Amino acid sequence: MVKAIINGIFKLVMVLVNVLLLPIDQLISQLLPDVSEALNYISNFFDYIGNIVPWVMSYLGINEFVLNSAIAIITFILTVPLMVQAIKLAITWYDKIKP
Repeated sequence: MVKAIINGIFKLVMVLVNVLLLPIDQLISQLLPDVSEALNYISNFFDYIGNIVPWVMSYLGINEFVLNSAIAIITFILTVPLMVQAIKLAITWYDKIKP
């Protein structure tokens, strides 16, 4: 009996919240663009950059070896601290779990 009353109250609250938030939901869905449209914009931007970068590199006379070395160094600089932090976190978790 009590369980049925509690379930009824929860259903009533859910319906009221749904009715109150429905106009906000419709406003958001009308004013904000679709996610697929945003992903298309991002994809088009990267296509544009992908077409421009080789031209800029050839115009500036940057060698492929220099470009690959710069990319490797930047990747190393950005990846190593993240890996060290992840290993430290894993060791901390292991120390907490260890009896």
